Amino acid sequence: MFRALVLIALVAPAAVYGNVSRACTNGRPQPTHVNVHGCTAPPCNLVRGEDVIADIDFTTNRAVTSMTTIATATALGVVTNYPLGTNGITCNFLQGSSCPLSVNEDVTYQLRMPILSIYPLVSLSIEIDVVDQANESVTCFVVDAQVVTRT
Repeated sequence: MFRALVLIALVAPAAVYGNVSRACTNGRPQPTHVNVHGCTAPPCNLVRGEDVIADIDFTTNRAVTSMTTIATATALGVVTNYPLGTNGITCNFLQGSSCPLSVNEDVTYQLRMPILSIYPLVSLSIEIDVVDQANESVTCFVVDAQVVTRT
């Protein structure tokens, strides 16, 4: 009985606050955790006219002086860059830290992605690749999502 309670205590929080991301291709480093606000299981709903907010925890595997976030959306077989504007300047959105970063530094980055009201109601996958000053991946993940209207 005690073992069952311990198992439930350990598994239940993971189910509620589960990591909704999956790995990128080519062995790029994965974040330790991704929390897309309002999403506990994929596909995540992206509400037209609102921002999606994601907290991304990762550990650097090398010294980093600057970072840029590159978002790529794939929908209906079409792959396109997803414009982030100033939200793509990763170092500006680190929580409790700042660039430059040291080797093995644990970092939390908050990403905001605007979902424009003109976006079509489609299912898509979004790859988020944070790259350093040499354009090498620092962390990368994919989220399956669907664009929806506010209900």
